Amino acid sequence: METSIEKRVAELENLVFLSKNVLSFDEASKFLNLSKSYLYKLTSGNLIPH
Repeated sequence: METSIEKRVAELENLVFLSKNVLSFDEASKFLNLSKSYLYKLTSGNLIPH
C-alpha cells in the first residue's frame, strides 16, 4: 500500500513528464509503461513517431 508521501512523489514525477516537450527514451518507456524492448520494436517498425 502506498503512503501519502509515495503517492505525492508519483504525482510530482508525472507532472515533470507532462511539462517536458521531449522525453528521453527511458523516460518515454516509463511514462508509457512499456518495456524498452517493446518501445524499440514500435519505433523501429514506424508504429509510433520518433
